[in-house]
Amino acid sequence: MLTALDTTSLAVEVSRGAPIAVPGSRELPKLENFLSRFDPSLAAREIVVDIPDTSDGRPLLDAWSGATPLRVEVGLADGGHVTIEATSEPARRLLGTPRGFWLAALGLLIAIVTLGGLFRAARPVRRLSLALEAFSETASPVPIQPMGPPDLRHLIETFNRMQERLSALLKGRAMLAGAISHDLRTYLTRMRLRIDAIEDPVERSGAEGDIEAMAAIVENSLAFAQSAGGTELHAVIDLSALVRGEAERYRKQGSAVVSAPCPDGLMVRGDAIGLRRVVANLVDNALRYAGEAEISLTATTDGFAELRIDDRGCGIPKDEREAIFEPFYRLDTARNLERVGSGLGLTLTRQIVEAHGGGVSASDAPQGGTRMRVLLPLAATN
Repeated sequence: MLTALDTTSLAVEVSRGAPIAVPGSRELPKLENFLSRFDPSLAAREIVVDIPDTSDGRPLLDAWSGATPLRVEVGLADGGHVTIEATSEPARRLLGTPRGFWLAALGLLIAIVTLGGLFRAARPVRRLSLALEAFSETASPVPIQPMGPPDLRHLIETFNRMQERLSALLKGRAMLAGAISHDLRTYLTRMRLRIDAIEDPVERSGAEGDIEAMAAIVENSLAFAQSAGGTELHAVIDLSALVRGEAERYRKQGSAVVSAPCPDGLMVRGDAIGLRRVVANLVDNALRYAGEAEISLTATTDGFAELRIDDRGCGIPKDEREAIFEPFYRLDTARNLERVGSGLGLTLTRQIVEAHGGGVSASDAPQGGTRMRVLLPLAATN
């Protein structure tokens, strides 16, 4: 048993004679009394607990902390005694547990409390982020219950007020645009009736063209104002059928529109009216500036439908390919005074495409001219 108990950190030895304090050591009577009362079998035995004498006056604290070796001697029934001495600091234990355990437990407790506080503080931030994302897509207010620290609660309250003001502003703008559009349509209708009295066919044709151009400006302006209110993307649209239908409509009108064969069943999630307007705006631009348009639709390997509108016009300079999507921007205004338009067609196109999770860009067409490229994410099919 002595061999098994005697280790590098704990020395156990049986000696003759009664327990005595080692010269130059300090006894710890409180620990001796504690051990005597710890077990009835020890009450009648002589117990000596001592540590090396130090001058700092903290023997008990030093023994518990492992700063000095602690020695315990207990008398045996045959008149001898057993000596148990911790010979290295790792053997020091407090209440039967290594002292490092309590430090680790305290650190774990602090970490748990800290993580709990972080998760609690991050929850309203996450809700704020989701509400902001939803508001940016639909322009409909998403109120959030203020919670968290005072600064965060103030931020959420400010965000709620901002949502309400922006939503009201967008709705008011759409209503104003609708009212103006309605009044302008009324006067345009009257003008269409009056031009029939113009006898000169050239003058009458010019007046009809002006009225049609004004009507297009009104329609684009109204659509641009209404598009800021967000687009509901609930329906699954057969983009292949939609593009083929638009191409056929232009051909019936006598426009020079060529459509390449496209795969069937390219489905996207979105708004059919908005997607038709995208195709119409891009084809109208090609016809206005080049007199013809070539339409093609394919599926990419990364899950997008790719719509291309090519023309054989003079092209778009590289430094202006991004600017053409800005409201009221026109290319080479001085040389295109006769090519009327609202200046909102491509801006509206980008808004609709981006609301569908896609993108639109301009580049050079392989045969010369301009290629307008639209990418729309394909709808997931079960």
